[in-house]
Amino acid sequence: MNIIFCHGVMGPEEDWKNRTFNEIKGWKDWLQFYTEFEHDVLMQMPRFPHAHVALMKYSEWEKIMDTQDINEDTVLIGHSAGGGFILKYFSLHPNLMVRQIILVAPWCDAENYQPFGFYKDIDFKSNIISRTKYGVDLLVSDDDAPYILSSVDNITKNLPDIRLHEFSGYGHFVRSTLPEIMPIIKF
Repeated sequence: MNIIFCHGVMGPEEDWKNRTFNEIKGWKDWLQFYTEFEHDVLMQMPRFPHAHVALMKYSEWEKIMDTQDINEDTVLIGHSAGGGFILKYFSLHPNLMVRQIILVAPWCDAENYQPFGFYKDIDFKSNIISRTKYGVDLLVSDDDAPYILSSVDNITKNLPDIRLHEFSGYGHFVRSTLPEIMPIIKF
């Protein structure tokens, strides 16, 4: 088994302009440590280029994802923009089969805000859930941003068999740990 974690955008536009690193996105590092420590499962975290909403290009992210070892024993985890990316990537690669998909506060741009169409062509009819061994889980918090909540509504409308895990007060899941995800991962 292996896990591939797809990150979201890497901070507000001011951070990009000022070249400031946003250090508060720590739960993915925590998760990487504990999946290996507790389950002897390696979690890869590919770094996607131009990870800002105005700069991201699907083709660049796809090239990086194509280098990953994705197979029937892979768990794909995506946070925010990474969750939407997983949905599009998986829908455009209909021969892929994976163990499980976990989306944490996924963004798939239901309002068409992203100027370059990064999320256009997500094919929800591409048997996304049936091409997973253990299905698709989605974690969302009631106080996340409206564009995330509308993305979640869009996803759950199009994938009614998704397992929805609702939290209260978790915002956009920008925290140092996320132990609630461990029992969701099908080790």
